[in-house]
Amino acid sequence: MDLILLLALVGLFYFTYKWLTARYNEFVVRGLPFEKPLPIFGNNVDVVMNKASFQKLVAEFYARTRQHKLVGFFNFRTPMIQVNDPELIKKITVKDFDYFPNHQAVFSTNERLINDMLSVMRDQRWKHMRNTLTPVFTSAKMRSMFGLMNESFAECMDHLDQMSKTAVKPGEGFELELKEVCNRLSNDLIATTAFGLKVSSYKTPDNDFYEIGRSVAFFRGKALYKFMLSAAMPTLFKLLGFKIFDSQKTEFFIRLVVDAMKYREENNIVRPDMIQLLMEAKKESAEQWSDDELVAQCFIFFFAAFENNASLICTTAYELLNNPDVQERLYEEVRETHEALKGERLTYDTVTKMKYLDMVVSESLRKWALAASTDRECAKDYTLYDDDGTKLFEFKAGDHINIPISGLHLDDKFFPEPHKFIPERFSDENKDQLVPYTYLPFGVGPRNCIGNRYALMQAKAMLYNLVLKYKIERSPKTVKDLLSDSRGFQLTPQSGYWVHLVPRK
Repeated sequence: MDLILLLALVGLFYFTYKWLTARYNEFVVRGLPFEKPLPIFGNNVDVVMNKASFQKLVAEFYARTRQHKLVGFFNFRTPMIQVNDPELIKKITVKDFDYFPNHQAVFSTNERLINDMLSVMRDQRWKHMRNTLTPVFTSAKMRSMFGLMNESFAECMDHLDQMSKTAVKPGEGFELELKEVCNRLSNDLIATTAFGLKVSSYKTPDNDFYEIGRSVAFFRGKALYKFMLSAAMPTLFKLLGFKIFDSQKTEFFIRLVVDAMKYREENNIVRPDMIQLLMEAKKESAEQWSDDELVAQCFIFFFAAFENNASLICTTAYELLNNPDVQERLYEEVRETHEALKGERLTYDTVTKMKYLDMVVSESLRKWALAASTDRECAKDYTLYDDDGTKLFEFKAGDHINIPISGLHLDDKFFPEPHKFIPERFSDENKDQLVPYTYLPFGVGPRNCIGNRYALMQAKAMLYNLVLKYKIERSPKTVKDLLSDSRGFQLTPQSGYWVHLVPRK
């Protein structure tokens, strides 16, 4: 019996190993260069083992393989064809978009809302929803929504002012972890602009909306590992009965949005937030969207914006404290803009006209890409040719494509001295000289991020308010190397984004 048990265990391990590595020979067969993957983890081992951030992993993998226009990358068990060449990226994401219209199916679950989110939708269903949502994110709609944001910015600045007043030496400034402050701001902004709620995460730190936001953002703790298990071994994920999102949290969002829509319709209430815009889009669309399909768009808006928008403010602040000359020039623009407003509140148009602020934020998005990569899935067989007609590769339906955003952004061929923070790269004189399809902060092609205007509006306005009142300096706890100190799928230092804020005279 002992021998039979031993043989059974050996057989089990053997077949498990063969299953885990079943596709690891794919690029040998198809003639693409690749780096040897590890079982289960593929080429992601440093991220999974908490040794590096995904941004660093993607950038370093790209740097090692950039001599190849196409290279194999293993995302856990899934072989992906990484496209390193900007012209080929353009072909796949724009010119021949019909062959690559979808993102890969990251979530293998039938949980409520997930498959109704815009980023998960596929083919014509995605196209119809994208067309429905596009009017929601126009400059005109952002302009009307901006008015709702000013109150949240004011509450955030009041919170910082209170910290300044209670500091040991008030005039000399105070130390704080900026990411938490920005997460709370992001939470309050989403609550008011998307869900029509008044939430103050500084006065009531443990409010339900903030706690739910933290749980929905799956870039930390148990949620992160559940997400990775879903991506690596979806069958096991289902067998164990796991779910990406807590069903109670999902039901909370559904009730929140559906009840708000019903109440507004019954009482003829109009408010310039996302719920209102979705209601209007639904009426104007020929599609008969269900409540779940509309709620799902608010849902993805929440967990996409909660972390990313806060991270953009933090990475920019990190660069400002490391580059005091840049911060001083930005302060001069902010001060001049403030004086020109003559006591009036900040507006969307005012923010968008601040050229140096735009240059600073653009350079921050280059150096610290919020999304390290983006992807596509091949919908039908496709032969990729070079510009001179040379056949490069034959894609098969179902192939997954990886586009290494952080790798391109840190490539010295496209951005000289890529690890230096140089806002002038994006000046009016220089930005037209950028190689097309090498700067992709919000993705690329028809499936780029639909909420980019919202993200930029929030980050720029907060930076305006922050730089106007405070000088951002290094704290003893500020990390020296953000790229090396960050871990996991979110660009956040292990110790946090510590800064020292000094009130301006």
